[in-house]
Amino acid sequence: MDFANYSALSLSLSAGRSRVTIVCFGAGCARPRLFDRSLVKVQCVSSIFTISRTVCISSAAMPSLLGSPALEFKSLDGREALGELFEYTVRLQTPDSPALTEYVTANIPVKQLIGKEFGIRLELDGKGFGVAARTGAGTREINGLVTSARFVQHENRRGIYEISLQPWLTLATRTSDYKIFQNKTPLEIIEEVLADYSFPTEKRLTHRYPQRVFQVQYGETDFEFITRLMQEFGIYYFFEHKEGAHKLILVDDVGAHMKFESQAYHAIRYDPPGHKIDEEYCDNFCSVENLESGQWVTDDFDFTKPRARLQQVSKMPRHTGNNAQEMYRWPGDYSDPDEGGDLARTRMEAAGAPGSRGRGSGNLRAVVTGCTFSLANYPQDIANLEYLVIASTLRLHESAHASGQEDYVCRTDFEVQPANKIFRSPQTQPKPRTTGPQTAIVTGPSGQEIWTDEYGRIKASFHWNRYCTKDENSSCWIRVSSPWAGTNFGGMHIPRIGQEVIVDFENGDPDRPIVTGRVYNRLNMPPRQLPEQKNLSGFRSRELSADGKGPGGRSNHLELDDKAGKIQAQLKSDHQCSSLSLGHIGRIEDTAGRKDDRGQGVELRTDGHGAIRAAKGLLLTTEARSNAQAHITDMGETVARLTAARDLHEGMSDTAQKAKAHLAGDQDVVTEVLKAQNDAIKGKGGNASEGQFPELSEPHLVLASPTGIHSTAGTTTHIASIEHTSLSSGGHTSISAGKSLLASVKDAVRLFAYKAIRLTAATAGIDIVALQNSINLMAKLDIKLEANRITITAKEEILVNGGSSYTRWNASGIVHGTNGVWCEHAAQHSLIGPASLPVPHSLLPIVEIEQNKEHRYVQKFDITTLVDYGPMAEVLQGKSYRIYLPDGSLVQQGYVSETTALVHTETSVKVRCEIGAGDWDVHENGYDYNQVNGGEAKQNDDNRDSRQ
Repeated sequence: MDFANYSALSLSLSAGRSRVTIVCFGAGCARPRLFDRSLVKVQCVSSIFTISRTVCISSAAMPSLLGSPALEFKSLDGREALGELFEYTVRLQTPDSPALTEYVTANIPVKQLIGKEFGIRLELDGKGFGVAARTGAGTREINGLVTSARFVQHENRRGIYEISLQPWLTLATRTSDYKIFQNKTPLEIIEEVLADYSFPTEKRLTHRYPQRVFQVQYGETDFEFITRLMQEFGIYYFFEHKEGAHKLILVDDVGAHMKFESQAYHAIRYDPPGHKIDEEYCDNFCSVENLESGQWVTDDFDFTKPRARLQQVSKMPRHTGNNAQEMYRWPGDYSDPDEGGDLARTRMEAAGAPGSRGRGSGNLRAVVTGCTFSLANYPQDIANLEYLVIASTLRLHESAHASGQEDYVCRTDFEVQPANKIFRSPQTQPKPRTTGPQTAIVTGPSGQEIWTDEYGRIKASFHWNRYCTKDENSSCWIRVSSPWAGTNFGGMHIPRIGQEVIVDFENGDPDRPIVTGRVYNRLNMPPRQLPEQKNLSGFRSRELSADGKGPGGRSNHLELDDKAGKIQAQLKSDHQCSSLSLGHIGRIEDTAGRKDDRGQGVELRTDGHGAIRAAKGLLLTTEARSNAQAHITDMGETVARLTAARDLHEGMSDTAQKAKAHLAGDQDVVTEVLKAQNDAIKGKGGNASEGQFPELSEPHLVLASPTGIHSTAGTTTHIASIEHTSLSSGGHTSISAGKSLLASVKDAVRLFAYKAIRLTAATAGIDIVALQNSINLMAKLDIKLEANRITITAKEEILVNGGSSYTRWNASGIVHGTNGVWCEHAAQHSLIGPASLPVPHSLLPIVEIEQNKEHRYVQKFDITTLVDYGPMAEVLQGKSYRIYLPDGSLVQQGYVSETTALVHTETSVKVRCEIGAGDWDVHENGYDYNQVNGGEAKQNDDNRDSRQ
């Protein structure tokens, strides 16, 4: 086309959706006169030109007038930056039409735009010459949600309106929540939050992110929450405007950024202001190097590894002076060293990112945040690099010389950093901090009373958590403070499911809850009725059972009763009503608290078994020590009484020995033992400053009373001593038995009375028997026998000797002898011939002979192996037997009851058993079946008996 034949012409038309300007070129020009590209022309050529609009707006919610859009584009101002929400302010105007009154143009229903998407399209010129080169070279779109709209003024018969465009993510700034995320990575949490918004998102992520046990959105908006997570873990974002929409792009590496789709902006030339070239260019640029910290140090504490060194250091010094300045952050919010290293590196990258930056401006329509471009022709050669646009501000306004035409000035300011440098958003979003303690309800799985782990931690439902499942998944494990805690010592009261607990947070961090106390509520009332039982303080637990919390549930308690004049301390378990009560004892039951008084002092009682053990000695005494004076084992009175008793024992023993009632050494041994015991009870030495006192140097049990000791049993009382049993009385020793007084003594019974001994049987007889030896009766004066009848029987002989006159009776005859007078008095004498009276054969009881159990060989006879069960076996049962060694010595005796008693011998020998009393013949030879078949006497350690 020959532009030389056209004179300058400008014609304004109203066409379609927006106002357009027709531009022609001056006559005589060899080619179109180059206008400053900042003048954005909306062109329309009549029949010989195609229509091309440079700026176009659109929205499905656009109001209309007279069948056409009610608003047209006027101007645009806005800013976008990495990791920030963009915002554009768009001015719109009503069409220039005489048919529209000021009332109509001032009352456009712009409210219907609020919350709806609104799009702007800017046509981009290419590089080169001619119309074909400058147009159709691409389009830049700007899309967002209308977040505000207002009428501004009237201007040249037009109504002027202003709207704000923001990304759909701005909806997240209008939604807040309290929500717990457990065992999820930061990326999974971000995705879960963004899933509530039905807008496009794209992830261009390369890193792996750690799983976080517990993350809380604590009253934050969704935007604040995900921004905080992204900044903490090195994720940032920008928005891609394309195809009538805008998409959120999540990025964690600069390699995810690309050049703008129009090739005209892949490389941008620098030229000074006012320079005329056939392309858009940057007319202002500067590269800036900054001094930044070169080292980031972070640390934390993990109670599961309290001695672990978790400190992490990340060093990225820049090539400047003073580049080693250190930033220290505590706590670092991690427990794993690798995770801490990643967080430290991310923070160091964020701190060092501003070190190399560039700023520029120009009449540029498509320098877009999140895209890269290469700078060329800048005088500082080192600055001619590929850059990443980290922020940009776009201004599109009517030109000052428009003169009614719609020409626009486009100006862009931008901030960049080298595209090969790491970008991280600064940590500008603070983590919310709690403002004080709060309460929560302890939770756990169904059917459990207590739900805890090896550290005594619990799960809890926070009142603000509306998503809580109120079970073992309600929260993370929460540590529980204790009034005292140390290595295997301290106090432990694990909160139970359903209890209300006080929860605070370490460093005010909602991700680090800790239980610091418990409180009552209407469902969990105090253990005692208040205010009636306000005098009681202490602890009461409940049995872990189905009815443990019910009215009949059992409990344990430690109560301190401070009732005026009736104080007491009580430790009690409802199991078998076992308790220890001290002071003014009163019954403390269920929630009613103190009931009837039961006495004063101390009571240890139970409906079950009881035991008192003291390894070093035990003193049970009623000797008074007013107000707990003296040390606990003080027993001066007791020792004095024991010493007096021992002296009495020793004195009487000496007297008995002198009277030949006791043998020397018998009671002496007992006396020496008593003395040793008394010395051990009294003790010696000790160190009072260290709480060591002399008494009970051996573990004796001492019972002492200044008045009396009484013992009673409903059935039997058994007193046993491995060595000696000694009874000493300063007065009488009295024994009364409802039936018999039985004494079985292995060696001897020796009774000595300084004055007299009397044996009396009220109804039956008195038997004195010596089974294997003699009975000796001696008296200094007389021996008097008096009875209705006196019978003297001797199997062999009777000898009566009085004053040297004697008589001897035996089977051979009767012999009398005297040196004096023999005088007989009788009414009648009769000598009629020989006669005798048989001696009654009285069988003395047989007692088993004690064996030496240290001998290696053990034998016994079993008559069941000698004779068949029958008449003979029945005859043998209960008969006496005697067992002899080969040398004829008696080794054992007793009565047959299938088997004999055991015989212990030092060597393996054969023994002989005689069954029956007196002289007898062998009626039957019996053989032990086991002996015939090779059995022998077995060694004692074989745990089996041979039978012979």
